[in-house]
Amino acid sequence: MTNNLKKYLDIQRKFSNLFFDTKDLTEEQKIQRHKTFCLALHSETSQLADAVHYKDHRNNITKTDRQKILFESIDVFRYALSVLNLWDFSSTEVEEAFESRDAFLWDRNQKPLSAWNNQPVAVVDIDDVIGEFRKCFFEWLNNTFETNLSEDLPEYYYNGMCGNLTGEEAFMQFIDEGMLQKISLNKNVAKSLVALQNAGYWIQLLTARPHDNLKCVYDTYAWLRSNNIVYDNVAFSSEKYRWLSDKDFFKQKKISFAVDDSPKNVAEYAHHGVKVFVPRRSYNQSVWDLDNAVSFDWVNDDFAKVVENENKNK
Repeated sequence: MTNNLKKYLDIQRKFSNLFFDTKDLTEEQKIQRHKTFCLALHSETSQLADAVHYKDHRNNITKTDRQKILFESIDVFRYALSVLNLWDFSSTEVEEAFESRDAFLWDRNQKPLSAWNNQPVAVVDIDDVIGEFRKCFFEWLNNTFETNLSEDLPEYYYNGMCGNLTGEEAFMQFIDEGMLQKISLNKNVAKSLVALQNAGYWIQLLTARPHDNLKCVYDTYAWLRSNNIVYDNVAFSSEKYRWLSDKDFFKQKKISFAVDDSPKNVAEYAHHGVKVFVPRRSYNQSVWDLDNAVSFDWVNDDFAKVVENENKNK
């Protein structure tokens, strides 16, 4: 797909270069071109709609014009290519965005929250539970900004500077560079999710990743797909207990347990009577011994066995 997509982007860029060179445009000039392309795209889309009979109030039914459908679609496609070229997106970026968006669309269709059917629910975090986020993020920070950060840092968040960027700004750059798709997998926990689902649990993934960042959202779905993660639904919320509190499985007291590494989330779950399993990390030791909290060896323990043993000891 990449070679063909690059070919089409190059063809459209060559035509656009007859009128302007994106390298010579200021941000404001690019915005104006963007508006023009979008208006032209809207016009072509309207003509594409006119290729079929859709105005039911008209008595005369016009024949479907297949050739108009074809060539107006090409015009729509070329204006979309022009927008992508205007903002200097590479064919690789476009292809990855397509795959990420596709993963999201299939997930929304096949794994809706409404499919829950009274199963016991396991609420599972993603970062530093299923995926080795901290390891990969700190490695990227060290390579990008020549920092010397260790996974054993006792703070949950890194609040220091990364060059001229704050830790949060660096995290946004990490997302923008597509690094969420490169996070390594905790195979023990991923394998345990299969066992838990086979045991009848509904696997509700719940992550605090920013939902207002489209690349973050779509790359999350792409990562779940590429790693063949077993789950029934995924949701995004920085306030996890609040998100749970109005769900049917919460109201029906069907939440069996949660798994989370964040001291804040662990404390909230435990305080509100939700059993929570805590992967032992350098930054969450303060919540290992809370009532309703059970810590486990994140690297070596068979998490499904940890859950099974805890259930036996109730």
